[in-house]
Amino acid sequence: MGSDFDSYIMYGGRRRCTVNDDGSIDAFYGENTYAENSANKQVMIYQPKFYYQRVPLQTEGNRVGKIINKDSIIISATPQSGFKVHPLFINEDGEEVDYVLLGAYEGALYSTEHNGTYQFVTNNVNFNNDKLVSKAGTKPLTGSSGLNMQKAEQLASNRGTGWHIYTIQAESANQMLELIEFGTMNGQSALGKGISNITTNSNYNQAALTGSTSSLGNASGIAEETTIETNDEQYTVTDSDKVAISYRGMENPWGNTWTMLGGIIVYGDNNSNGGIPYICNDYNYSYTTVGNNYENVEFTLPNENGWVANLGYGLKKYDWLLMPAAVNNGANSSLPVGDNGWFDTNLSGLRAVLHGGGWSFQESDGPFYYACDHAPNDT
Repeated sequence: MGSDFDSYIMYGGRRRCTVNDDGSIDAFYGENTYAENSANKQVMIYQPKFYYQRVPLQTEGNRVGKIINKDSIIISATPQSGFKVHPLFINEDGEEVDYVLLGAYEGALYSTEHNGTYQFVTNNVNFNNDKLVSKAGTKPLTGSSGLNMQKAEQLASNRGTGWHIYTIQAESANQMLELIEFGTMNGQSALGKGISNITTNSNYNQAALTGSTSSLGNASGIAEETTIETNDEQYTVTDSDKVAISYRGMENPWGNTWTMLGGIIVYGDNNSNGGIPYICNDYNYSYTTVGNNYENVEFTLPNENGWVANLGYGLKKYDWLLMPAAVNNGANSSLPVGDNGWFDTNLSGLRAVLHGGGWSFQESDGPFYYACDHAPNDT
């Protein structure tokens, strides 16, 4: 892990930067004009393009899709025979791009109702005008503000053309980078537990303030200390399961708050286990129905909650999707994945996809922790 991977552009070329609303890059980390609390710029991660190949080596199952027992995933900075460009690097016009910009920090609120400041509010969010921000020193926005999938996407798109919430394609790319660099699927054992052991209080958003990994810059690592805020009271923590982590510039790739994933929805007809993921083929997200712009990936999610045992595989077109197909079966908090999953039994209806886990789920948190048991309009 670390510097040995830096010679590969998708690793070493991944850098924090500040970005204007028109998408232009203002400065990279280390340059004189780079600042993580600039008033009119977002702190983002410049992620160079890469190609991938996924080959299931051992599968089982006589159901919709396959359960994978042994898998090969390879990535490359350049095109190779049998490889495809990762779908993260296909833009809204269906064109291949050389890089994308991912949020360095969890989304907080730029509030037009509070004199154009960065505010944490639990009510009076103006979803038509307010905007998501990625900055150090802010409070991540959660459901206590009335946030749901559609409203989150609205706040992201309010910033301008090309801005969206974090997508399933982005998480897939992050997962591939992580598991290959770590040499394991257990991100907590490889990088750190993350903010995963804060005693929860359902009355408050207890998310840590962003920015405690600022000094790490583009490197992966663990913050020395993190500031937790509960009901306007702040306190500093240093315990290994309470401080923020960063994966090559992305703070809290798991833990602290659940991440809403755009571009995916789960549908079940009461006869498809925990439901089937559907991928949106554009950025016109729907949270009320599986429309014509959504496509069935053709494998089912697990039919119960538990420790992730196997990933699924359906259409080759969506072989980049790294989601569970089976839980338990001897799996635990260490092996083979080390992350948990929440799914409906014999799902009937639609479910959103949340990722990574929150501030109180301890060993369950990680890069393959999914919650697919919440309706898209849930807060």
